[in-house]
Amino acid sequence: MLIFSRWKVTLILGTVLLGLLFALPNALPASVRDNLPAPMQRTINLGLDLQGGAHMLLEVDLSSVLTQALENERQTILEEFRDAGRLRTEFVRIEDDAVVGRVRDEADMDRAMTLLRSLARPIDPTSLSQDKTITVEQVGDKGFQVNVTDANIEFIRKRTIAQSINVLRKRIDPQGTTEMTLAPEGDERILLQVPGAKDIDEIKDRINKTANLSFNMVRQESTNAAAMAAASEGRLPPGAAYFPSKDGSPLIVDKRTKITGECLKSSSEGIHPTANYPIVNFSFNVRCAKEFGDLTSKNLGKRFAVVLDGEIITVPRINGAITGGSGFIEGSFTNESARELALLLNAGALPAKLIIVEERTVSAELGNDSITAGKVASMIGLIGVAIFMWLSYGLRFGTIANLALATNIILIAGSLTLMGATLTLPGIAGIILTIGMAVDANVLIFERIREETYLGRPPVNAIETGYRRSLAPILDANITTLIAAITLYFVGSGPIRGFAVTLAIGIVMSVFTAVIVARLMTATWLRGSRPKTLPI
Repeated sequence: MLIFSRWKVTLILGTVLLGLLFALPNALPASVRDNLPAPMQRTINLGLDLQGGAHMLLEVDLSSVLTQALENERQTILEEFRDAGRLRTEFVRIEDDAVVGRVRDEADMDRAMTLLRSLARPIDPTSLSQDKTITVEQVGDKGFQVNVTDANIEFIRKRTIAQSINVLRKRIDPQGTTEMTLAPEGDERILLQVPGAKDIDEIKDRINKTANLSFNMVRQESTNAAAMAAASEGRLPPGAAYFPSKDGSPLIVDKRTKITGECLKSSSEGIHPTANYPIVNFSFNVRCAKEFGDLTSKNLGKRFAVVLDGEIITVPRINGAITGGSGFIEGSFTNESARELALLLNAGALPAKLIIVEERTVSAELGNDSITAGKVASMIGLIGVAIFMWLSYGLRFGTIANLALATNIILIAGSLTLMGATLTLPGIAGIILTIGMAVDANVLIFERIREETYLGRPPVNAIETGYRRSLAPILDANITTLIAAITLYFVGSGPIRGFAVTLAIGIVMSVFTAVIVARLMTATWLRGSRPKTLPI
């Protein structure tokens, strides 16, 4: 274990040098960093508690979600009655947070109630709860009323909050390295904190866009001036919708469509294959690819509208069946607007409108004090550990352990910089904890070497045995801690994840520096001095 080939030495030293190069910009003033190559200008991102940023409190418009749930129930009822055949209604509409209706023939009432009761399904089929989505009541001889249950409303509320948080996370931090805070606040609000946010208006724009995408067939009434005039006044044919267009030409389209933003598998900005202007490429999942293929094959020569947030952005003509499940959207995009739309579509649509009820920027003054305190604590801990190692294992072995510890800290800083991870106060705590834990492996190795020396083994044999027999317990101890850190990262959020990131990186680097770097330094010293006894 003390023999290192040339390529191994090159690999170890190259890793350490690479870590040093990425960590170095954090110690340089901004004026010097600006003159370095672009990859060398990156520094560790600081969290909201260290550098300030944006703080927002968002309120979820749950009333619109409930209204949509009622509309979905109304459409389902109409479809069921239509499929049942000869079950005609006088009306089915939404009144006072309920769906009310009336059949034309009293003889159909029993059949209608049976159909309506069959629509009351379990809220969550995966749970043991028997709560239903709706309740159905008969009103008079020919009327009925459908209410969404309180349990279903609560389920919808929790699901909407969770979906909104997930979409916001993908929109604002698609790479997952900002360590922003996104958490429920009360029953209807979401707390959003973005460290180091420099363009708050951009964040607000991403929040305010719901990104509801749909592909709707254009109806023939769009070519009829009288029908268009009536539609502009709100008088629409059955099953139709009226949307404005980017180019100022509104259209009447089919209201119902199965091709929505939920069909998208991925989207990305691109360039038109022949005309050389920005577009947005997209691909559908398997189910919707088939739906889209069927839709286009049955409507050759007709037009369909691509509708985003209630506005038509493009109206292509179907010249052939699109069966590949992919295509592109064009609509006078710039490179930036195409990139932004692709990001929003990948993140998905917000399930409800979000209202910014509180907005402020957080000062970094407290952060400067925290950084200073963290530096002081780190230096005190580092010096204390270094003195302990010198006193316990002598000048040579103590110096090897301390050099390995310094290398460990450099590699942690370089890794955080390379990953673009965010350092928070808990993250500083993770680094300080790592400083204390980093020498554990060296302690195990050196104690084992000391035992072998007491047993009379020669220096080379004692060091070889010490490193070899200490490897298994070192890996066992660090892997279990690494599992805990990984669990914290995936289960926790915000500051907890920041702590988990620095702890996990610190564990990996500690094992690398103690087992490999320190062993290389020990082997180099052993070959150069060839001691008769070990000063340990």
